[in-house]
Amino acid sequence: MGERLDAIQQETVGRVPGFGAMEVLQGDRASLEDLGTAIGTVAPGGKRLVVLRHAEKLREEPQKGLVELLGSVPAGTTVAILAESPDLRRSLFASLRDRTERLEIGSSRDPAGTRRELVALVGRRARALGLRLSSEAAEAIADHVGNEPGRIVRELEKLSLRWGDAAVGPREALDGIGGARALTAFALEGALRERRIGRAIVEMRSLFAQGERPEMVVGALAGEVRSLLRARALLDSGLDEESAKRAFGGGRGWFVVPRARNWMRSELEAALAALSRIDVASKTGAPAVEARIERWLVGLARAGGAR
Repeated sequence: MGERLDAIQQETVGRVPGFGAMEVLQGDRASLEDLGTAIGTVAPGGKRLVVLRHAEKLREEPQKGLVELLGSVPAGTTVAILAESPDLRRSLFASLRDRTERLEIGSSRDPAGTRRELVALVGRRARALGLRLSSEAAEAIADHVGNEPGRIVRELEKLSLRWGDAAVGPREALDGIGGARALTAFALEGALRERRIGRAIVEMRSLFAQGERPEMVVGALAGEVRSLLRARALLDSGLDEESAKRAFGGGRGWFVVPRARNWMRSELEAALAALSRIDVASKTGAPAVEARIERWLVGLARAGGAR
């Protein structure tokens, strides 16, 4: 989030803001009067950035008042609202959720919740455009684009122009967004989910041949293992497959839960732990990371054969 805020500052008031061009408020200390003054003040240069940190800590009165203030932000003023754990049941965040063009979702404490909100954003925007997007395609778009709602909206608009009222599945969606590399990543995740390790190795090598960075491949694999682990935990809790799909949430559960039966919870936990060590290696410049990922996949194949 820090990098994104830096980018917003650069786009609005510049790296070194002029006098009165930028103001930072803290949610645990800001009153409604503070918010009104900060947002209503016009900078001498015409451009102004108001940053509200820890918005989840706002008291109820300033939180409700902020919703009204956001409806009359002066021209030239940008308001950036940051929250570590946004509660979408509260008035402020419930209002922002529907302002998709102004909302960037981010939470370091609840990545699963962040992902659900991104998938929901994809679904709402697709319906508004009349785009017949499958639930699997919505999941794939959220995973591939990540926490960039502005880009999600642009990509959906391009898909709408390209496909019209035709049905759009994950392959069509990813082909339009990321081309061959996105399709290969999608195939890698699917092969891992289905425990087709040989195919996963082929797709992984293809990704590297296309220039993908090792840490991106590790991230894709880790995301799939985490999904399988969550699905496996639901099944181990005693839920039947249909109940586990519903509890998983989103369209992804409908194809992850059945595949989780191919895995034991203990081996998924061990696989995720091993992958976290590879992730550290990939981000610290350790040599032969690609070979380590391939050995990790081979190890999964051996574990499957020994079951």
